[in-house]
Amino acid sequence: MHFTHKLEKIFILAIAAALGYLAYSLYQSYSFKNSPLSVEIQKRVKKKEAEVLGLIEQKFKLKADIPLVISDEFHSNLYGLTSYKDARIAVYLNKKRFRESVDYMIDEVIPHEYAHAMVFMLGAKISQDGHTKLWQKVCLELGGKQCERYVNGEEIVRQKMGL
Repeated sequence: MHFTHKLEKIFILAIAAALGYLAYSLYQSYSFKNSPLSVEIQKRVKKKEAEVLGLIEQKFKLKADIPLVISDEFHSNLYGLTSYKDARIAVYLNKKRFRESVDYMIDEVIPHEYAHAMVFMLGAKISQDGHTKLWQKVCLELGGKQCERYVNGEEIVRQKMGL
């Protein structure tokens, strides 16, 4: 019976630790969802946005007035999207994805989405998925390192592991 009593205590401690971790995780998610991105991340986003807009002006001789909006209203599988509606172009980033990799969102997704905006501005025919050879060329011109069609999950994992 002594062994059973110890096992019960261990089991209760394990449950308490799991509940504590669950509560902490829920609090972190709630805090992230209901707070803006940190000032440091916001500064990095603004810096990258200015850099990309500068490249648009330098390489394409266009003054682009394309707002960048960070939103938590996206489906979780989207990293970002570029909207072209009523002759207005806007770039949207999924705030939730910043939890996975701030570096990837800034270094890859921002040039990716601004490349879509540039294709709109250049008046090119848009393919069904928007990832044409022209888009790839523009993405590279805007500082994108891996201008692939969609998110490279393996790259995000490598960045998190410091590889």
